Amino acid sequence: MDFESAPIEEFSRSGKPYLTVLVSGLFTSAVTLAGVYWLGKNTDDFYIMGWYANYIIPAGAMIVGVAAASGYAVASWLTGTRISRGLLLAVLFFQTGAYVTAEYVEYRDVMDGLQQQGLMIGPEPSFLSYYDFKARSFAWNKPGGGNQRGEPLGGWGYVFVLLGAAGFILSGLIAPAVLYAVPYCERCQRYMKTKLLGVLAASVPVKKLAKNDPAAHEAHAKEQEQAAVKADEAVARLWAGIAAGNTETVQQELLGAGAIKANEKLPRRIRVSLTWCKGCREGRINMTLVSGDGQALQQVKLAENLVPATFVCEMLEINPGSV
Repeated sequence: MDFESAPIEEFSRSGKPYLTVLVSGLFTSAVTLAGVYWLGKNTDDFYIMGWYANYIIPAGAMIVGVAAASGYAVASWLTGTRISRGLLLAVLFFQTGAYVTAEYVEYRDVMDGLQQQGLMIGPEPSFLSYYDFKARSFAWNKPGGGNQRGEPLGGWGYVFVLLGAAGFILSGLIAPAVLYAVPYCERCQRYMKTKLLGVLAASVPVKKLAKNDPAAHEAHAKEQEQAAVKADEAVARLWAGIAAGNTETVQQELLGAGAIKANEKLPRRIRVSLTWCKGCREGRINMTLVSGDGQALQQVKLAENLVPATFVCEMLEINPGSV
């Protein structure tokens, strides 16, 4: 039986198993922190939470935080439970709780060790007193290897200890936040898929022109204007084909636009993508104007058009790799 094409009423999910997502996240948090604890107890000078990149980025804490919170994202994806703002806040709360719990377990381990060795003098310090001592005792290893500790930073140690805490807690939101932005089908309660169908040229390649050649600059500007006009015309033809439900016209227009890789190198281009649900097969066509690349990348959504299941199925047959 084809589960993907089965009636939505038969396979629709009832309710949103938020509890499953939270339990999965708590499980991976427990396993991850137990692994960190075991490594700290059974290896020499290996404390991943103390790894800092360039003395400021808590890389180790961020790695542990992502691993600890991975269960939230995995369970959300597998169960089709949408990551909502409330769920993100819950992840933030439990990540904070996981960090405090790990610090308390370390505190108890140290206190028990001191008592067993008969080194505890006077009343046992509180957890907050221990955390204050830990922060003020923070020190970098001396250069040259050997794992020799430098001088404690005193009050400045709080900066790096709290950076580690923030790195662990906030990095746990990365994977759930990514899913938060993924298109979601409310009807089927599942995440949707997206495929880039084509890229329309909205400009011509940038040319290296001599500064003292105004004629060349003027000609290049006209080429850019003409490319923009042609892109507008192509968008109008595409929308007409989509409105008519004519997938053949849409596909021909996209093929006529040229290769996706080549057009992606242009300074301005229009991405045409299809987002659809594998349950009900309904979806939408999105057109986005993209300018620049890298950190200078800018995206502006031009329009979005809902398309029926028949249109989506025909587009997927034309693009079998999308299924």
